[in-house]
Amino acid sequence: MKKVVPFLIVALVLLATPVLAEKSFPDLELSGKLSEKQKEYLGVAADSFKLSDIKADYLFVEGYSMYCPVCQRDATRLNDVYKAVSLMDSKGSIKFLGLALGNTQFEVEFYKKKYTVEFPLFQDEEYEIHKALGEVPTPVFYIVKLGPTMEVVYEKVGEAENKDVLLKAIKETTGIQ
Repeated sequence: MKKVVPFLIVALVLLATPVLAEKSFPDLELSGKLSEKQKEYLGVAADSFKLSDIKADYLFVEGYSMYCPVCQRDATRLNDVYKAVSLMDSKGSIKFLGLALGNTQFEVEFYKKKYTVEFPLFQDEEYEIHKALGEVPTPVFYIVKLGPTMEVVYEKVGEAENKDVLLKAIKETTGIQ
């Protein structure tokens, strides 16, 4: 018992202490069916590119699966957030994209059509992106500061409670009004 108590105290202190190290986001290689409007939105010339090729200061990234019921419920909220940010962000400093973890291009197109998603979505049929992200559960949301190193400035696993929570996180981390 005497050995367990110090261990528990150390464990509690570590769990209660916020992580101070910055988390980097992988410079993923993406490919998918992009319209000319979506290519222009992201500032890329081709259907295949790396995240670092995107012309923006920040990325809002949603990791989702077509089969995730929470992701399906979140779709309308995310569409609303995307539209609100598009209106607030006249400089285009933040771009949105969705990563369909474990989904095929067919499933991406189905989800996009069913939930009227306007921002670009990308397949991950072989789970390569999912593995690069640490096999996170869905849904997961990131705000990533682009630059020489891509820094995660916001991360949330699980349901987006409401549009205002996500908008607040975007405003606080990116400085857009």
